[in-house]
Amino acid sequence: MVTADDMARFSIEAPRYTSYPTAAEFSPGTTAVDFRAGLEEVGRAGAAPIALYVHLPFCRELCHFCGCHALVARTPERIGRYLDALAAESQTVAQILDGRRAVGELHFGGGSPSLLGADDFERLMTSLRAAFRFREAPAISLEADPRTIDREKLTRYRQLGVSRLSFGFQDLDAGVQRAIGRNQSVEVSLRAFETAREVGFEGINLDLCYGLPEQTEDTFARTISQVIALRPDRVAIFGYAHVPWMKPLQKLIPTSALPRADLRVRLMAAARTALLGAGYLPIGLDHFALPSDDLGRAAVGGTLHRNFQGYTTTVSDALVGLGLSAISDLPSGYFQNERVLGSYQAAARGGLLATERGVLRSADDRLRGEIIRTLMCRGQLDIRAIERQFAIRFDETFTAEIADLRRLEDHGLVRLAPETLALTALGATFVRNVAKTFDAYRRAAARAPRRFSMTA
Repeated sequence: MVTADDMARFSIEAPRYTSYPTAAEFSPGTTAVDFRAGLEEVGRAGAAPIALYVHLPFCRELCHFCGCHALVARTPERIGRYLDALAAESQTVAQILDGRRAVGELHFGGGSPSLLGADDFERLMTSLRAAFRFREAPAISLEADPRTIDREKLTRYRQLGVSRLSFGFQDLDAGVQRAIGRNQSVEVSLRAFETAREVGFEGINLDLCYGLPEQTEDTFARTISQVIALRPDRVAIFGYAHVPWMKPLQKLIPTSALPRADLRVRLMAAARTALLGAGYLPIGLDHFALPSDDLGRAAVGGTLHRNFQGYTTTVSDALVGLGLSAISDLPSGYFQNERVLGSYQAAARGGLLATERGVLRSADDRLRGEIIRTLMCRGQLDIRAIERQFAIRFDETFTAEIADLRRLEDHGLVRLAPETLALTALGATFVRNVAKTFDAYRRAAARAPRRFSMTA
């Protein structure tokens, strides 16, 4: 069992590795020309399904703790103009892909996608299906704010093919909700979950956050207990990263109200123990799934995949991002759309790709990215298979990394043999620590200012 002492001992600053290279390496030197070339390559690559991510940035109000790219929806017209831009961008991207790859997975993130009215959401789904070819029964998921959900919306989501919902609970304690500027009552949260079950949703995720202002061991334990009683299919518990120099709205949260480092690790350690005791399987960094959930089955069966949306069961070599600030993950690299609303909409309506920045993958990036993804999804690495796939000698290419891995082995995080690198149970919890060993950019920037969250 992983203890609070373990979490304190191994907590370091590290990326979440939903990509490699990470977004810290994105630059404006990667342009729409590069993105077009990457899309054309994807279109020629074969018949495997692709994934779509659609960013819906609008919220009713902005929470103080939020690190997402979100905007307040001041008028219905603002949402309407954005949906027009999304429809135009979808047509542009789909034409470049030339219909040769069907969509197997579609995720709506934000912001608060559930802020859209039912008719607006149907309009969006219609425009996506008009632009792209979808395979039969694609996996469609949507992030939802319980405060903007009603039975009509949930029913329409089901009718339009949405199969999974992710509700943002964060914390069910009223004091914590007030401290983060969210003001979401426990009654509203529970009612949204129960209504989703009633209309037929079998795949429901709940998102929680630890390290929030005013959290205590007692309050978070009550939240975890209430969540377990609901029996969601998946639970994600993210660590709050207080970065007011990057997210100015977080200045509304006084540092004195935040749990200290030792309390943070106790919060997560206790939550993890409770979820495992309730029968949930640990999935990678901070996700938990019932054995009956497809993510749980993928973890046991060794078929997990990871991309910018986190862990997924749909294995694809291409994730195409649509909308403001959306990121595409293609074999050639990563490409992020404009992060200023006016600039994004002008490009999309003009039939242009809205790329603002990104990074192209080098051969070394592909090698290290494959190692990191394999460790994060499988928990072990077949060294000989990597050598054959990339035509390298592992011990020669990773001399410095092997020395670091030996130190991690001494700490009980990994087992390193001539042909395999395997995470221990402790190492699976701190997989970011192990992944960071293979991150050439972090090795080169060891003394750089803090840019990432802590691993506990």
